Amino acid sequence: MGSEESYFPVAISAAVSFFTMMVSYYFYGVAQKPKVYTSNEKLEKFLRSHVTSVNQKFYPNAFIWEGRLQSIFGLKLRLPNSHKLPYSREILRMKDGGEIGLDFLEPENVDQNTLVVFILPGLTSSSQTCYVKTLVLSITSKGAIAAVLNNRGLGGVPVKTPRMYSASNYEDVQEVIWYLKKKYPDNPKIAIGTSMGGMVLCKYLTNQPEEAKNTFLTALVISACWDALSGIKSLEKPIINKYIINGGMTRNLQHLARKYRKVLEVRECFDFNKILGSATLREFDSNFTAPQFGFKTVQDYYLDATILNVVSKFSIPVFGFNAEDDPMSPGDSLPKAQALELGSKLALVTTVRGGHLGYLEGWLPTRRNEHYMERFAAEFVGAVMNYGQELLI
Repeated sequence: MGSEESYFPVAISAAVSFFTMMVSYYFYGVAQKPKVYTSNEKLEKFLRSHVTSVNQKFYPNAFIWEGRLQSIFGLKLRLPNSHKLPYSREILRMKDGGEIGLDFLEPENVDQNTLVVFILPGLTSSSQTCYVKTLVLSITSKGAIAAVLNNRGLGGVPVKTPRMYSASNYEDVQEVIWYLKKKYPDNPKIAIGTSMGGMVLCKYLTNQPEEAKNTFLTALVISACWDALSGIKSLEKPIINKYIINGGMTRNLQHLARKYRKVLEVRECFDFNKILGSATLREFDSNFTAPQFGFKTVQDYYLDATILNVVSKFSIPVFGFNAEDDPMSPGDSLPKAQALELGSKLALVTTVRGGHLGYLEGWLPTRRNEHYMERFAAEFVGAVMNYGQELLI
């Protein structure tokens, strides 16, 4: 009995010490204020003055604050699939005969002064993907119009031609932008790109600077992979990155390729045995994405998709929003130095935690309609609506 009596106080003391250590680490190492990288005083002042979240600590979910867990559960702890938003859809035919879907959610009392927010979702996301829905609800709560892109084959949009989409090709996006300008000729407009959608948006902004300047007041890019080569290398690290995150993304893309195989396989550049046998995203892109867009190697494709070294071509203010622990865009690959260059039009906001499109908050891992990402986006949209003239540079 004596040995048992002496054991329990030691165990309790150790447990209390461990708990105290973890709580201290959370509050001093995990929960921190975002950092802002920019040489542009106007952009930093705009953020500091009108986007409250930038000046406050981000408290990640206490149970799943690590970046990979944030990335995985970010697709679980938002609106469920059964909760559909009541969009109105328009199908747009592209110049090659392909189709994309454009979903609109408008507030009441829309007029020519109502802000239009063009949203470009991630790799296999659509307007009904959980994080897209919560972003849309946050944006429309401010009184803005949300126009969400559904890429070829996504969100119920059929594939009509033997061509899909990629992280480096912005042709479909440009055609959609032309349409939005016709539909809302006098309305102010901004664009928000998430993950791959942010990469494509940046490709458009840097390749069509004058058109972009005549169309958008500003752009917000969330969880974009600024350096595609660094991103893919990070996704190939064992075990969670490679087998859970990378593997899951690869399977989602293979599902799309399999679903539209009859339309796609007429092209000689495809070997569907290799496509469906791809074990990683790099293998899939090598067998599917790169050849259909004319790249000789997957390395060439990733180099073309990289936007890290072309941010100097931005003609409008661009705000980046990334987490340092994003497994798809790690902190050492973010354009911090580029944002600090003289004359930069980029303001990069980084958080220590948040993962990829995660930014989950709360003490318990439960579903919520708003987390840190949604709140930041809503504050940003509200700031543009009320103080957008401060961004004129």
